[in-house]
Amino acid sequence: MPAKRTGGRPLALKAGDDVAEIRVPRALYRHIGSMGQSIGTVISGFADVAAKARRTGQTITITYKITPDGVAEAVGDAAAPPPDGDRLDAALARARARGAVKAAEILRGPDMLTARDFGALIGASHETVNAKRRRHELLGLEGTTRGVRYPAWQVTDAGLPLPGLPDVFALLGGQPWAVFRFLRTAHAELGGMTALNALKAGRLDAVLQVARNQAGGAFA
Repeated sequence: MPAKRTGGRPLALKAGDDVAEIRVPRALYRHIGSMGQSIGTVISGFADVAAKARRTGQTITITYKITPDGVAEAVGDAAAPPPDGDRLDAALARARARGAVKAAEILRGPDMLTARDFGALIGASHETVNAKRRRHELLGLEGTTRGVRYPAWQVTDAGLPLPGLPDVFALLGGQPWAVFRFLRTAHAELGGMTALNALKAGRLDAVLQVARNQAGGAFA
């Protein structure tokens, strides 16, 4: 049984010995019947872009400019922008990559010590240093390749760990890198001092209040 034809008038498209027939609504047929060259341009452009999309695996947008006398002109084709979710995922991936690079740079610093070297500063074994880190009594930072490193600057002039560090950890969600940024940032509430220097100066209550404000979203 022959295929049932849809409504409209047939329009034959030829390419060498190949002939394809499409059906055009009668109301539009008279507008395009004499525009064979322009229709050929559109179809040729479509075929080229379809092949490119198949080859690259991308969705491609092609745009045509149609003049009042029916002349068609392609004004370019471009890969369609990814969906919002894909753009967000890509942006997050780039941000994570930048963060990993920055973290590696920090951990290469001369003030970043192994547990054994840091233990020598405070008169403790590396096992004790690791235990204190797990209790948040010491700040230990971990990257992707260098293992845990302990900032030498967290030792006070008396050779002791920073006072109140477990409380700072608790207020900032227990995240070592968040604590690192907090300690190294100058805060207006501390008169422009960093939280690190304020702790070393004995201003524990003031530092904890700033940490509470930050945890609650009241940033300086």
